[in-house]
Amino acid sequence: MRIDTLTDDQVGAALALWAATEHLGPVDPDELAQVRRHDPDLVLGARDDDGRLLGVVIGAWDGRRGSINRLAVAPSARRSGVAQALVKQIEDRLYARGCRRITLLVFAGNEGGREFWRTSAYREFEDVVMFSRDLGTAETRPHGPASIDADPGC
Repeated sequence: MRIDTLTDDQVGAALALWAATEHLGPVDPDELAQVRRHDPDLVLGARDDDGRLLGVVIGAWDGRRGSINRLAVAPSARRSGVAQALVKQIEDRLYARGCRRITLLVFAGNEGGREFWRTSAYREFEDVVMFSRDLGTAETRPHGPASIDADPGC
């Protein structure tokens, strides 16, 4: 198995893998392209000797904390060390940037995912609630396009 930065020719297979993975769902191709431009070395694919994509993961670094997103492994490659190898590679790359803590999100009903992270020495917080807001596009934002002069209301 080889783990490396996701290549252009692997994008289609990665998008299909994410779309077919329970508790993940599809990834917007434009969003993936943006992530790959911003942090290409944190979007990884695991391939077998024939070049077939076995798993994918996205890491992120904000200068303070790292995060792991969208870890997915092909059903035929599960429980063979692919996920652990992808996580180790992301951890190593984040550590090299100065990261000392990684966070991630798992859907509450994803018992397999929760067990994987528990056995990978990640601590589960049951008292944390996640909030999210879609900002839309410049055309669909409720208050019009964002402006750097706007008062953020903080």
